[in-house]
Amino acid sequence: MRTLAVYVAEHFASDLRMPDLAAHVHVSVRSLQNLFNSHCGEPPLKALRRFRLHQLYSLVMDRPWTPLRELYRQCGLTGSVADRDFFLEIYGLTIREHQEGSRVKSSSPPVPSVLSELPRGELRHMLKPAA
Repeated sequence: MRTLAVYVAEHFASDLRMPDLAAHVHVSVRSLQNLFNSHCGEPPLKALRRFRLHQLYSLVMDRPWTPLRELYRQCGLTGSVADRDFFLEIYGLTIREHQEGSRVKSSSPPVPSVLSELPRGELRHMLKPAA
């Protein structure tokens, strides 16, 4: 189970399927389902979705101004109704409500730096010592 947990933590954003998970720990899909249910009390794919939603929760807290579509993609989620409902079940609020709350707690959206908007040569010119 520890080997599987490490594998999922490293590859959660990729398209993981039951045969992939079972092959990684060298058991059949059915054996993995039975072992996982007996050790964790839920099916492996539900646990994977829970892990991905936890990652999404953390990403939204860190980057509340990033579009949800992008955050879902980074977590290996599709933004389905099932994802939304499970997030609501786990955290007691929708992902959108969590994002809005995180935006209120953070400062305003990131403003591009004046230095990053300058043409390349301009920055070097500004950094030259005055003659």
